[in-house]
Amino acid sequence: MHDSEADWRAAYESLVRRLPGMARSARLTLCGMSACVDARIDLSNAAALWTADHPDAAAFASMLKDRVARGVGGEVRVEWPAGPAWLAEHVPARYALGGVGPQAGWVLTTLGAPAIVNLSDRSAHMLARLPGNLLLAEGERTVRARSVQPRGARRPDIYIFEYTAGRAVGDCMPNRSSRIIVRFGDPGLEKDAAFDGLTPHLAPEAGTGLVAGFNCVPPADLDDELARVFSLTRRWRDAGLSTVHLEMSTFEDAALRDRVLDGARGAVTSLGMSHSELRDLAPGVADADMASTMRTLGERLGLDRVCVHADHWALTVTRRDADVEREALMAGCLVASTRSMAGQPAVPEGVADGATFHRPPVRDGALGGGWTSVAVPSPYHPAPLTTLGLGDTFTAGCLLVLGSAGSAGRQRIRQRA
Repeated sequence: MHDSEADWRAAYESLVRRLPGMARSARLTLCGMSACVDARIDLSNAAALWTADHPDAAAFASMLKDRVARGVGGEVRVEWPAGPAWLAEHVPARYALGGVGPQAGWVLTTLGAPAIVNLSDRSAHMLARLPGNLLLAEGERTVRARSVQPRGARRPDIYIFEYTAGRAVGDCMPNRSSRIIVRFGDPGLEKDAAFDGLTPHLAPEAGTGLVAGFNCVPPADLDDELARVFSLTRRWRDAGLSTVHLEMSTFEDAALRDRVLDGARGAVTSLGMSHSELRDLAPGVADADMASTMRTLGERLGLDRVCVHADHWALTVTRRDADVEREALMAGCLVASTRSMAGQPAVPEGVADGATFHRPPVRDGALGGGWTSVAVPSPYHPAPLTTLGLGDTFTAGCLLVLGSAGSAGRQRIRQRA
């Protein structure tokens, strides 16, 4: 157990040295179910938004600036069909791989671990953003992304508006770094028949599975998509995959979010979300009482773990090995912190000198009924180069450890404790 900042820094430095070996011996991660290309826009370099005289553009800019002033990131759907064309003409953008599953796969392959991604969009626009070693399903086999020939039409981009503490956004000075994800429509999930057919055969030797992206499904299609995806994850579980993780996203309609959670019962073993998403799920719950709320949710859905990640800390309630969980949380925090300063997924080389460690609001301890709370501080940087994909990166780090946590993995962690 660690208490002081020096203890946590030493523990993370130790993990930096072990992580490459963990990645080299890692088992396959199955990553789904949404994918996109992100159009990244730096709000400190988007002057056209703040001077726009087009009424829709001005209203859009006002919405962004209000969220920046309140330090709110999250994801929103905007009814402005002409928005992408206006932005393309007026605001500079950079393009990057998006979607929880592809982001996690990108992180894992960067670390040296294998991952396969559900991907029906094989357009040149998408394939140009994939890491070459990321696996895709082609027929009845896996292939590396670099060997896939482009085909088909591209899907709509998702827009990511980034802002950084201390860098002006128009006449607003942010005190928190974050990003606002904007969808100009509901693109839906990827429907990759080869992935659906192949992954149940890969599941017995895989480490973990990941599904996410239900917030981008048109409401009229949600029930069918829940049935389709969770039928696949049940096949993974029946084939022997012990950890299937559902990563939540921001839902503007709580009823849709609750339909996803109800549909997940029995189909996944693990649930993850951001701190803000937990507050949306359980309004008014104090941070000190989060663990109890998370345990209740885990019991209702028949899960083994429920995880929350925040800027300064990460917390899990689990019915599995607490030592393995602590290692998983630290791996998630470490690779997310590294990405925040590198601007993209990168192999950790150490803990930056400027990183600080804040005490989590919940302490480790037994919760009753076989549940335990495990919390760690993250190596926190107040002015990161990016906040894009940090939650997905955190999830990838956790899954790397959880997928290796067989009996031998548990024994190694106990020996280090």
